[in-house]
Amino acid sequence: MTKLELQGFKSFADATQLVFEPGVTAIVGPNGCGKSNVSDAVRWVLGEQRARLMRGTKMDEVIFQGSSARRPVNVAEVSLHFSNDEGILPVPFREVVITRRLSRSGDSDYFLNRAPCRLRDISDLLRGTGLGSGTGVVIESKMIDALLSDRADDRRELFEEAAGVGLYRDRRRTTERRLEETTGDLQRLDDLINEVSSQVRSLARQRKRAERHSEITTRRFTVELSLAARSMAAWHEELERLQLRVAELREQLPAAEAGMVEAEIARDAAQGARAAAEAQRNELARLVSAQREQAQRIRGEMAVAQERQRNATARRQRAESEATAGEETGTRITAERQAAAVELTQVEEALRDADAELAQHQEAENEVRRLVAEARHQVEVAERELRALQDRARRIEHDRERTVRELEEIRQRAEALAEERSSLQDALALARREQDEAKAEVDSANENASAAAEELEAARQADRSAREQESLARAELFRADEALTSLQGRVNALEQLERDRVGLAPAASALLREREQFGEGAVLGPLSDFIGADQDSAVLVEKFLGNSVHAVLVRDADAADAVRRWHADANPGPLLLLPLDAMTEETAGTPMPDALALLVNAAAPARAWIRNLLGHVHAVDDGRAFVDARGAMWLPGTAAGPGPLRRRAELAELRVQLNTLEVARREASRVADAMRDALANSERRVVDASEASQAAQQRARTAAEQHLERARRVARAAKEAQDAAALAERLDARTAELVERGSALDADAAVLGEQATGLEAEIAAARARASSAEEQQEEARERRTRWQVEQAQVRARVQMAVDRERRLTQEVATAANRLAQLREELSELARSDSVLAEQMIAWTLELETREATLADGEASLAEAERGVRAADDALMAADHALSEIRRRSSAVADELHHAELRFTELSGRRTAIRERLETEWRRPLEEMLAELPPIDVDTESLQAEAVELRRQLEQLGPVNALAIEEHDETMKRHD
Repeated sequence: MTKLELQGFKSFADATQLVFEPGVTAIVGPNGCGKSNVSDAVRWVLGEQRARLMRGTKMDEVIFQGSSARRPVNVAEVSLHFSNDEGILPVPFREVVITRRLSRSGDSDYFLNRAPCRLRDISDLLRGTGLGSGTGVVIESKMIDALLSDRADDRRELFEEAAGVGLYRDRRRTTERRLEETTGDLQRLDDLINEVSSQVRSLARQRKRAERHSEITTRRFTVELSLAARSMAAWHEELERLQLRVAELREQLPAAEAGMVEAEIARDAAQGARAAAEAQRNELARLVSAQREQAQRIRGEMAVAQERQRNATARRQRAESEATAGEETGTRITAERQAAAVELTQVEEALRDADAELAQHQEAENEVRRLVAEARHQVEVAERELRALQDRARRIEHDRERTVRELEEIRQRAEALAEERSSLQDALALARREQDEAKAEVDSANENASAAAEELEAARQADRSAREQESLARAELFRADEALTSLQGRVNALEQLERDRVGLAPAASALLREREQFGEGAVLGPLSDFIGADQDSAVLVEKFLGNSVHAVLVRDADAADAVRRWHADANPGPLLLLPLDAMTEETAGTPMPDALALLVNAAAPARAWIRNLLGHVHAVDDGRAFVDARGAMWLPGTAAGPGPLRRRAELAELRVQLNTLEVARREASRVADAMRDALANSERRVVDASEASQAAQQRARTAAEQHLERARRVARAAKEAQDAAALAERLDARTAELVERGSALDADAAVLGEQATGLEAEIAAARARASSAEEQQEEARERRTRWQVEQAQVRARVQMAVDRERRLTQEVATAANRLAQLREELSELARSDSVLAEQMIAWTLELETREATLADGEASLAEAERGVRAADDALMAADHALSEIRRRSSAVADELHHAELRFTELSGRRTAIRERLETEWRRPLEEMLAELPPIDVDTESLQAEAVELRRQLEQLGPVNALAIEEHDETMKRHD
């Protein structure tokens, strides 16, 4: 280290350079001058990331914070210069400058020889040189303590760093971390491959469902369109008939409505006549009812007046009797008032005598009560003093008993404590022996735990190896599955093409579809069905035969003539027929040694034709030319033929490859299963080893805890023995104290007993005096009570006399008032009798007049009732005629309405069918009906088929319309 440059770092606000000459450089100065900032700068520029070691809480505190005379700066920068003349640092520079820069915005930069770099680059450069943020380049007091520590771990860390072992330890950690990341990436890759494979299989299933959905939809289109066409044709005639009937009914409806209007007018006239008769009858009935009510009212008033006359006569008789009785009562009450006044005077004199006697007895009773209170007070004072002495005596007795019990308990406890101290000494010796045994168990358990940890590490290593082998086997099985799936897809596709005869000439395909009309066995099939060859031979044969490979074998010439007539009518295109009776094996001849016929396998029905076509020609220049037995050369085009032979050959080879792949897949599956079993066994061994290691560690911890527990027991036993000795001393002191206290309590009890005896004698004398005074008080109270009763009785007689006089005075006044009222009532009754007699005469004359008028009104009402019945009959006849006309008009309107509804319903159905079909298939209905092929199936069968097709579509459920394209794209991505 040759130079240190600081700027903006802590107390070094300005640019500062410290040059380190060879030898020892010392920095001295008073406290607070910045000596520690120099060592902090060296530690910081070497990459220290812990703000605590920079004597701060945040890293930006190393930037100069400012002072009273200087503003703070925003950047701190430290550069450390090294001499690399000996090439210790692995860089091609003789001087190496390491720079670190930090801004208040949080940006931190590192530079190596003024070039930007990473902290990792600087750490790797300085690794192994003794420099770095965690090395001994800056020695602190705690690092010196670590060097001198008794713990080997503290010393080992510093020694390993000084020896350069930390470099390799960090590299090992980095490599292990990268290996773990690579293993995780491989596992994620396996997961992605498995996910794509599952997507391929899912899309394959979706593709099949989409193809099936397309087939069912096409058939459903034809069926539903046919049903719609038939329904619309069936409704056409009914719509025309309904249209004619609606026109007729619309012509009849106005005449019916005019007749109904005339009938309603006649009915309204009859109803008006009936309403007039009803109004006249109601008016007469109202008048008759009013006359009746008035006559009835007069009769009621006359009855009330008669009853009032009778009541007035009876009341007058009662009033006269009451007046006579009132005069007699007044005379009697006057005599009673005089007798009551004499009695009141006598009773008041007796009350004054009783009051005087009662006052004399009350004074005597008060004097006796005072004497009783004084005697009771003396008794209470003496009893309080006696109770206080008794309480003190009881407390002393309780203290004596408590002292005796405590003394007995202390003696018993002292005896038990002696035995306990002996037991504690034995327990202490036993605990020390157990502590020594636990120390030996701890050492043994630690050795077992170390051995179990080594076994666990070995098991984990074996498990990692088994996991890698299982991953390789799983990858091999996945590749086998993918190859098998891909090949199976190709085989299925080729088989589907073979079943659909894709690539066959259109005329040959049309003939095969119509082969049943020529009879059974008349059309055998295309020539390519009877030729088998490998791919190379198939290519040569297809090149030579060209379109002849699509020739169709027929049974004989008659079958060929029948096909010819069909061909002339249908005109499907060019077609080559090969009658079997036109060519035999003798006619075909013997094939040439290198003929094409020897490269293929010919089936029996077409063997003669195949020998004839291929037996006299051979390939030249790998199929670029063909020469027959005559020497003629056939030069085919460069384009390949239709390919049915080559496809069949490819299919045969693919099936062989498929069988081979299935065998390989089974083998890979077996290996993968074996690897999984091996991995499961390895994992079980790891689990067993881990459990054994954990058990050993648990035993070690248990042994250590037992050792600590037994050490605590020894300490606790020693402590208990010391406590027992101290307790024995305290018990002896307490025994002496209790004996002295018992003697003092006995003396106090004797003194209190003598004082209590004297107080009891005084209480007995006071109680005798109080008893004599209470007897005198009781006699005085009896005399006072007797005179109080006498006084109350006299007062009651006085009150009774007063009340009687008051009552008699009120009765005199009441009798006078009542007599005046009776006389007034008699005069009023006389006047009422004369008025009622005059009213009775007037009411009798008015009643006769009302009854005559009522008889005339009832006769007019009967005549009006007969007019109302006649109007009802006329109205009923008009209603009947109107109902009949309305029924006929309603029948015409209903028929018209139903016809219009039916016409509208059928038209709506046609419109709904049109809209539904056009909406569902997105084409005009006329265009779809024009392209509809004829179907010779009854309507019920079509309806059943439509229901079945809808059911199949519902069973398929939602279909991914893009499954075919997605499957192809996913297969390409997977491959």
